[in-house]
Order: sequence, then structure tokens, then C-alpha cells
Amino acid sequence: MSKKGISQIKGPAEIRLGETAYYEVSRIYDIDDKKKVDAARWKLYALDFKHHDNWRELTPKAGTPPKIGYRVPVIVTNQSLVGSELMLEAYIYEPEKRIPPGLRIKVLPGLKKRISRVELFKADNSPIKEDTVMKYGQTIKVKVYTENMQGEMVKLSLYEDDAQGGGDSPKNKNNRVAHITKALNKKGFLWHEFKLNIDFTKIANAVMDGSHDKLHEYYVVVETAEHKSVSKNVEVQNPDYIFSQTVSSGVDTEKTYGETLIEEVVIKGKYKKQPGINPHVNTGNQVATVFEPDEKKKDDKCACKQYDLIWGDKIGCNERKKIVEVAKSLNVNPNWLMTIIALETAETFNPSIDNGIGYVGLIQFGSGAAKDIGTDQKKLVKMSFVDQMDYVEKHLTKSKIKYKTLADLYLAVLYPSACGHGSERDYIVLEGTAYKKNPFFFKEDDEWTTKVIKGKIKKVRSPKDNGKTYVWEVALAAQEVYAKGLINKEKRFSCNAGKKMEIPKEGNCVDTWDKSTNGKIEKLHPKIRCAAKNFINEVEKTMGIQLRIIQGYRTYAEQNDLYAQGRTKGGSKVTNAKGGQSNHNFGLAIDVAEIKNGRIDWAEQETVLPKIAPIGKKWGFDWGGDWKSLKDKPHFEMMFGKSLSELRKLYEDNNNDPTKIPL
Repeated sequence: MSKKGISQIKGPAEIRLGETAYYEVSRIYDIDDKKKVDAARWKLYALDFKHHDNWRELTPKAGTPPKIGYRVPVIVTNQSLVGSELMLEAYIYEPEKRIPPGLRIKVLPGLKKRISRVELFKADNSPIKEDTVMKYGQTIKVKVYTENMQGEMVKLSLYEDDAQGGGDSPKNKNNRVAHITKALNKKGFLWHEFKLNIDFTKIANAVMDGSHDKLHEYYVVVETAEHKSVSKNVEVQNPDYIFSQTVSSGVDTEKTYGETLIEEVVIKGKYKKQPGINPHVNTGNQVATVFEPDEKKKDDKCACKQYDLIWGDKIGCNERKKIVEVAKSLNVNPNWLMTIIALETAETFNPSIDNGIGYVGLIQFGSGAAKDIGTDQKKLVKMSFVDQMDYVEKHLTKSKIKYKTLADLYLAVLYPSACGHGSERDYIVLEGTAYKKNPFFFKEDDEWTTKVIKGKIKKVRSPKDNGKTYVWEVALAAQEVYAKGLINKEKRFSCNAGKKMEIPKEGNCVDTWDKSTNGKIEKLHPKIRCAAKNFINEVEKTMGIQLRIIQGYRTYAEQNDLYAQGRTKGGSKVTNAKGGQSNHNFGLAIDVAEIKNGRIDWAEQETVLPKIAPIGKKWGFDWGGDWKSLKDKPHFEMMFGKSLSELRKLYEDNNNDPTKIPL
């Protein structure tokens, strides 16, 4: 009996930590297996150093979809694997766990070093949350995670925070209460415990007499000569705080008895100066219940985090929830649905997008397709993301039983008659004019040519005579967009979506020093005007820095003109957002810069903007410098729990007047 399955794969023999490499099937034993290659499964192994002849399978993180297909992306993130030898294998029937068909891969160190996060825990390893209140005498456990810094020395410092807002402030330079230098382990990780000594209160209460601050705040700075990261703040009960308590006589204080008014009595006192006790550490031998009456108990579960989808940073919580609901109805992976929408909307996720050749919306509905599901294109482009998803579901339900692969779902949108053939590698999807109009699917070597563009030789897509688009090319295009979406997950979850946003009420809401800024503020949404003024004024008052709003409200036309720069107009690209894709279009965002001697020194903004950001956050703004990708340090915004698609609909329903958007 002849051997069957995959006999060889190809791809890089070395891979750097954190970087993506692509591998593909290059040979099979039996030509009869050719159509099954697109359903190939992949496994990754590490050499077992205790038993050199054995390969140990590496299991992916929980929730990671299995690698299936003719060509797959591979990324190694486990730092302990640096220097190791791995084996990657593709198989159709059963894995052979040997080389060949497997490919040996060397893991090299990554090039980019960084401290990825600093997290704080109690002594029992339960996380310190925003509503956690600790006591002096208890212990803060610090966990440090890094990338490509194995074995390096880092300094950990515990600071008491007297400055406004989070983050490390120069005002706290004399408030360091403890520090230590330690080495990261081979995984680039370390942990350390800081005890909250009662003597720290002397520093914490030095600014005031201590009677006015109910809570002290502490944070941890982790740094090397080149890198630095700051933890979130943790609150600690101040034992010197003077509290007041109202004691009633038990009678109705609103009534008079005879001619005597019975009043309530206010008494004052201090918390007892007794050390806190660390929660019991559960060793696994017994069940322990920890009761801490001084901590507020609050359900901090963030519903939005349940919808952790690829490309999730492009849409809001409600939209992600809708994607999950529709995917469940269609019996498909919700990440497949996100991939299709990313492909069809050029990664914008804009329900009103029009490709200019007769197709609109999240899955590019044609006029006929829209009519089939009881609507039309004009109505579709006016819908919110959530509303339009109902029509996406209607359209896709017709082929529901055919969705066995990501390619099948994409074909239901791209070329419905091919849906159900997603596992047939050489099934022809497009030919003739349709083939030539879709260069995105040109994946064969002879579908590329070189051209001289602006004096440089560049490789460009070019159709070939009698060319065709096959299922394997469609599947590969979809898989590439899926892989790209993995680094575009939502990282800033808003757990208060749907709740009314509260903006701090303190502040005088007076005009700023700058006439130009005042004019721009008047065009903003009324809900954020005072916050913008108070932000600008407090920065000037406390830091001596004069800020100017250089960008505020922009119309769709102004946004599109800005988008054209570096594309269809001269200059460099300054934005990736078209009209309706920026919070500036709804009067809910500002860009600021420091003014010195009547001008902006852009080089200096890199140091100025992070300093003023905590004050902007104090007044309710989200800062673009906190974004994980495409950081925008001059940018401050408020979204009031709304997604872009919701804001677009509200804006357009109110005659494109941002001041009339109900929030």
C-alpha cells in the first residue's frame, strides 16, 4: 500500500521571538491527496532535552483556533523557547512526529525589548483591583513581564503618590519608600513583595496633616537604563484620617417638640492604628474563605471582555456582542465573521462604505442581494453596524449548512455559487474579467511582475493570460487577514458601556488664555466644552504650560480632505480615518500642543504631552498616547460608551450637527 499524506513542508529555518513566519505544504506522497491539502492540520513540537529522541507537543493558548490549511502563519511568544529547536509538521491523516515531513526551526531572540506590563497582587495572588483598599502591614506582590530581556537586571521602586492622576510624576521624586534591583528569569519574568510598613505614613502624610486624606496611593516603577513601566495605583487606608459620623437621637429631626429642635450630633474619630493582615494563601490542602470588611465589594466583571474578537479594536462592545450572536445563529466561529467584514470593508468596519462600483456595506451588498433580503442599498448605508448585521445574517443564513471552513463563509459573500467548495483546493472561483478585477487573490509566482515606480524597482501584481482564481488563493487571502486581526484585538475595554458617563464637575469652566482655542471649543459637543477648558486651564496653572487646541471638530469633507493627503494629494499621510471614522467628526475629540513664543516645537511635544496627559484624564478624556498601536499623543477624546457607528447614526440623524448628538 503506497504511503499517503504530506511528505514535506517549506518555510524559514529560523524564526525570531514575537515575529510571524509563514509555512506551507510543498509535497505530498499521493496525488489523490491533493484536494485534501487545504484541510491539513499543523502541530508544533519542542525537543525534549531529557529525552533527546523525543519531540514534545507545544499546546497553544486556550481559545486559539487550530491551524488548518495549505499555508499558515506561525508566531512564537514563549521566551523560554529562545535558543530551542522546534519542529513544525503538517498532516492530513496522522502526525508522523519526525523530520521529514516535519521541518526543524531554530528560535532566535526577538529584536525589540520592552517591559510589557507590571501587575500588582495581594499576598494570596489575587489581583489588586480598582476598588481594592489595602492596609498598612499587608504585602503588595509585584509581577513583571518583559519581552526579549531574559536575565537582565531591573530596578523596582515603590512610590507614594502625591500627584494628580496615575503614572509616575516628578512631584513624587522624594516619595520613594522602598526599592530593590533583581534579575529577570529565563522567561523574562520576576516577582517581588513589598510590605506596606506603617512608617510609610510619615511620607504619605507629609504634604498635609493627614487628617484630610482617607486613602493613600502607591505605585511601582520598574526600570532599566533604557526601559521603564509604571503599575496602576493601589489605595491604602490612612490610619491618621479623621472621620466624622452622624449619631441620631432616634427622634424625627424634622419636627420640633414643644419649642425645642432635636438636632443630630456629629462625632469625630480616627481609624485604629493596627496593622493589616495578609489574606490566607491557599496551598491547595484546604479551602479558605477570606473576609475583608474594609474593602468595598463590587462585581468588576466586564461584559465586553467576553467578546474578545480579532479586529475587535475596530468596533465597540455592542458591535462585538452582535457579531457573536450572529455567528452563533450561523453556527460559525465569530472570528470568521470578523475576517469577512475586514476583507469586505478594507478593514474599516464601516457599515456605510461604498466601493464605488455598485456594492455597499459590511459585506458589500449588491442591489440584487439587498432586494433579496427585503431592503435596498440606500437604507443599508444609513443603518448602524448593529442594525445592518441583521441583514448580514439574513443574507448568510441561506447557505448556513455549507460553512465548513473560513473559505466557505467568504465564498458565500464573494461568489455564492462556489460556497461549499472551500476544501477543494483547485476549484475555480473567478476567471476572465472577474479574475482580472480581483488582484487581491493573485498568489501565484507568475502573477507578479516588476515595474519602475519613481525610480525604484517594485514588485506589483499583474494578471496572466487565461488566469484563474482558485479556492486555495481565496482561502490564503482570508487566512492572512485573519492572522493580521490577531494583533488588532480590543485592549481598552469600557465596562461602563450603556451607562451615562460622568464628567468631573469641579473647575470654573472659564475661557482659556488662547482665543483660537476658545473658538474651537465652542464648536465641540456641549458635553465636553467645560472639560476641555478646565483641562487647558489646569495645565497652565499647575505646570506653567500653555496648550492650544490645534484640531477640534472636523466635518466629513474636512476629514476626507485630510485622508487624501499623501494618497491622492501631495504631502505625507496624516490619518487613516475617512469621514465618519474619527471622533473629531462628532465634536468629541481634541488635539493639543504646547505653544512657546507663539509657535509649536514638535520635537518638544514628545516630552510635554505625556506630562500633561494625567490632567486630561482627570477631566474625563481618554488619551491617544495610551493606545497600543498607532499612538496619537496630541489626541484626547470622550466617547460616552458609544461606538463609531452609533455616533455616525446619531450625527447624521441630527442634520450633521455635532452639538445636537444626544449623549
